[in-house]
Amino acid sequence: MNGLLPSLFSALRPKDKCLSDRARFQVQMHRLLSLLGAALILGFAPLYALAGPSGTDPLWARFGVAGLLVGLFAASYFSFWIRARFVACVQGAAYVTMGWFASIATLNQFSVDYATGLLLVYVVLAAVVGFGARSMSRVLWFLAYGFLLTAAGLATGPLVGPPSSASAPIFLGSMSAVAVVEGILTRGWLRIQERIREQESRFRGLANSLPGAVFQFYAREDGSVGHRFVSEHTEEILGISSDPDGFLERCLSRVPEGRRREMERSIREAIETESRWEFETPFDRPSSDRIWAYGASVPERREGETVFNGVILDITERRRAEQAREEERARLESLFEALPTPVARCEAHASENSSGPEGLQVSDVNAAFEETFGVDASDARGRDVNEILVPSGKEGEARSLGRRALKEGTLRAEVQRETPEGVRDFRLQASCRRPGDGPPEVYAIYTDITGRKRRERRLSAIFNQTYQFTGLMKPDGTVIEVNDTALQFGDLTREEVTGKPLWETHWAQTGEESKKRLKEAIQRAAEGELVRYERPVRGREEALDADFSIRPVTDEEGDVTLLIPEARDITELKERERKLREAKEEAEKARREAEEAKEEAEEAKEEAESASRAKSAMLANMSHEIRTPLTSVIGFAEAIGEETSEEAPASRFAGLIQKSGKRLLRTLDGVLNLSKLEAGRAGLTLGPVDLEAQAREAAKEASAKAEKKGVDVRLETGPARARADEGAAEIIVQNLLSNAIKYTEEGGTVWVRTRQESRIQQEKSAGAEASTEAGPEAGLESGPEQTKDGRAPASAAVLEVEDTGIGMEPEEVEAMFEPFRQESEGLSREYEGTGLGLTVAQRAAEQMGGSIEVDTEKGEGSRFVARLPGAEP
Repeated sequence: MNGLLPSLFSALRPKDKCLSDRARFQVQMHRLLSLLGAALILGFAPLYALAGPSGTDPLWARFGVAGLLVGLFAASYFSFWIRARFVACVQGAAYVTMGWFASIATLNQFSVDYATGLLLVYVVLAAVVGFGARSMSRVLWFLAYGFLLTAAGLATGPLVGPPSSASAPIFLGSMSAVAVVEGILTRGWLRIQERIREQESRFRGLANSLPGAVFQFYAREDGSVGHRFVSEHTEEILGISSDPDGFLERCLSRVPEGRRREMERSIREAIETESRWEFETPFDRPSSDRIWAYGASVPERREGETVFNGVILDITERRRAEQAREEERARLESLFEALPTPVARCEAHASENSSGPEGLQVSDVNAAFEETFGVDASDARGRDVNEILVPSGKEGEARSLGRRALKEGTLRAEVQRETPEGVRDFRLQASCRRPGDGPPEVYAIYTDITGRKRRERRLSAIFNQTYQFTGLMKPDGTVIEVNDTALQFGDLTREEVTGKPLWETHWAQTGEESKKRLKEAIQRAAEGELVRYERPVRGREEALDADFSIRPVTDEEGDVTLLIPEARDITELKERERKLREAKEEAEKARREAEEAKEEAEEAKEEAESASRAKSAMLANMSHEIRTPLTSVIGFAEAIGEETSEEAPASRFAGLIQKSGKRLLRTLDGVLNLSKLEAGRAGLTLGPVDLEAQAREAAKEASAKAEKKGVDVRLETGPARARADEGAAEIIVQNLLSNAIKYTEEGGTVWVRTRQESRIQQEKSAGAEASTEAGPEAGLESGPEQTKDGRAPASAAVLEVEDTGIGMEPEEVEAMFEPFRQESEGLSREYEGTGLGLTVAQRAAEQMGGSIEVDTEKGEGSRFVARLPGAEP
């Protein structure tokens, strides 16, 4: 309902653009009044009929008057002539209506109902005439017309019927009162209208006097848009006509095409959302020069339409100034980024509880700042600069420096700040800038003076902490400064020695001859000579022989400006020399012992290699001598099993012989492989190996054994390319999988996984291993993933075999890889095997630059992880 009434009321408004807004509004309101008048005239007919059945009220007269109003209403939609004069037509219809109802009241002898109705009609119609009038005369004419009609009716009433029950003087008095009130109200209404027109005139005058182009834009619910008003300055600013008709189209035609579509979109969006419209765009004037125009308007919702009151300004100069400022800022930003010294741009933000600054928040930092302090610009923005840089315990001092910079404008100080390398010393230079449109800005420049401070501290340490006696003198021998060591040695204070000649100080009181030689040494040093000799130096309790020297310090012109006297205890030096000689002799002795131990080790190595070669030769011979007959035994056992029935004893015996033969052959292969690997004669050929394919093949081959035992083998494999020997990799896969199945009970599960690890993943894994097993000093170099040349491979191929078997105690893992070691041993052992599988797998992995790791727990199962160097893509 809320949307229906505005829509109906909007339909009453004429669409003629040649009519003014006021004229269209008057037509709209008088159309509504004509419809309401016709409805009331017809609606009151039955009421009067019920109130006075014997009254004279011909229905044809009511239909006639109502038809007149409806006819005017309908004609206003078809005839522009009627629309242009519709207010006058309705006012004429008011005269007709007044005359009709006065006649009806007269015919009914001004009975109460008709007298009241006449008075009401007089009030309403006078208001209608006043609403559309532009002057007081029209209202007065109508009020006089109605009054005279009523008076005439009262006078002629006795001629047409019985005397009237209404008092003529009272009724005419009422009419006079109504006329007076209507006149006063109409006069007030007309004055209001006059003020509105005056304000509108002043508004137009003000709009035309403003430097910008003031406009009023409307958007109606039917989709029509346009301008009601455009100030005269438009032609001066934009160079186009200020005629409201077609003004929007003329503006859009002068906007560059790309910006035009964007501008049209912004206008549509502002109309749809009834929100503020604001836009900047280049504008091509008819004179071919381009300006920058800025338009802004504020919406105002009215009946059936939205009106935007706004202004268009020429911002060409401002845009040029902004461009110049941006170019200047770009130059400053380039300089800001190019500076090799760390620079931070900060903004001062006030505290909520005080007028003082809360802190300096970083708005930007240059590349040197990021590199020096290890902080990305994106992470630094919006944070307190002290929070990022200041070491713990120095926050108060840092905030005090920030307040000084804001108060004084500039600041120079030496500070300590946090860096990735630890706390370093910086010379801080801060400059405060106070822009007019924002908070104060502080530019902080940090110059690293850590080296200089270290040199100063080192010099101070050398001067005051050294065991040597050191000082400073004028060229004439007057003492300026001495170090703490010299003062403590003589149990003296600085006041006791400074300002005196050196030969008069406590240290020099070792005889007249010694003093004389000291004076001569000072004189020679003052002439530019380095003087050095041995002399006694008096202390608090004793005198020591010292290596004494005086070093001259010259300026750029070569003149001596300072003398540096130094004295060093020779006794201590000689004692150190003696200890050094003894240490050298000890080192020489240790070297000789190390050489002898090395010779013995080499001899032992040669013996071990000889024994290994003999063992390998023996095992090779054993392999040949045992493998050949053993193969025949297995073959004959298979033949016998195939020739006899399964129920025959011979078939069972043949199966036992075949099983035992294969077990003995596996034992022989394991011993032989271990021997070759330990002797370094396995003949491994490294190349690309598909570890994933080998894992799948091994799982397929072991599936029968696993199913027979009731073990579930699951594959979770991914691409894994290793640089390894094909056969050695196969041994590792088969031994780890066979071992997992062997020690997993019925109903258990074995997982086989493969994957490729990046170098970073290897280093993390190796670092974790090393830090756990070798302590924090071991570092990544002790990780299992290094190649023989000490470098981590580019990637690693990983085989992981995990089971839910019996597991073992973690402390027994190291013994697991020893040859012939098993969980159960002896004649009563529970699991078969030689105990060589894990040993051979580990040796093969290590010789290919890989490793095997174990994670196990008793009763929980085990996880074996084999890592081999990854193959290059």
